[in-house]
Amino acid sequence: MSRRERRGRRRYTVVDDLTREAAIETVLGRMKAGVSFTAATRAAAAQLDVAETTVRGWVNRSGRRPRRTPQEVAALEAELALAQELNRALARKHGVVIEDLSLR
Repeated sequence: MSRRERRGRRRYTVVDDLTREAAIETVLGRMKAGVSFTAATRAAAAQLDVAETTVRGWVNRSGRRPRRTPQEVAALEAELALAQELNRALARKHGVVIEDLSLR
């Protein structure tokens, strides 16, 4: 028995163009307010009863999703490395053992 048979029939929700555009605008607005792309798409998908990947695709295909430049990414990685080193220095000063702080 396949997973699809166990879960029941897959439902598809038809979403009109105006609703799709409103969802894209909502996601972009939430991102501008500081919400992550994942959280914004998850919220929009839940409201429309569609898959999160569907909303992600709409936003990505719209070409309006904000992207960081390689320079911005490098600056953020440098900030992160500095913060990690400061945390390690504090841990050494206070005799605290910490696990690897690497995010990769």
